[in-house]
Amino acid sequence: MFFNSKIYIPNQVCKKLSDFDFAGFYDRGYRFALLDIDNTIAPDRSKEPTEYSREVVSLLQKAGFVCCIVSNAKSSRSLAFSKALGIECVPSAGKPSPAGVLNALAKLNADRRKTVLFGDQMFTDIAAANRAGVYSVLVESYSNKEIFYVKMKRPFERLMRKKYGI
Repeated sequence: MFFNSKIYIPNQVCKKLSDFDFAGFYDRGYRFALLDIDNTIAPDRSKEPTEYSREVVSLLQKAGFVCCIVSNAKSSRSLAFSKALGIECVPSAGKPSPAGVLNALAKLNADRRKTVLFGDQMFTDIAAANRAGVYSVLVESYSNKEIFYVKMKRPFERLMRKKYGI
């Protein structure tokens, strides 16, 4: 089959990361959290963390998670963003390829079965997570302000979500 739609289906959907049950996930054996930046923990193209970004990372760390940014953003922007948060980063991750996720697993010495990726895009974040064999959580977009090529994908995501009841 040329188009395997299953790779775009998240294991779970979350409206707002700050309301996510991180402690419950930790209790289920998860130890590592991979985070997208744009429209997951900050507005699109943010150059520095917002209060919300800091809150999410703090909640994850208080629950016991080791965090890492996995972003398709340019190296300089995503590295500065993650440095300000005091967490690791895999910049220019190349999602939907699993390579960036696999690099993060190696960087953290993480077991994929104990790792969860949080992202706002089915065709990049969720696909990369699923291809790498990590638990995927689709997060509702932080903002509807997005770069044009992401906006172009959103109608197709809505169709997929409707088809699969997501």
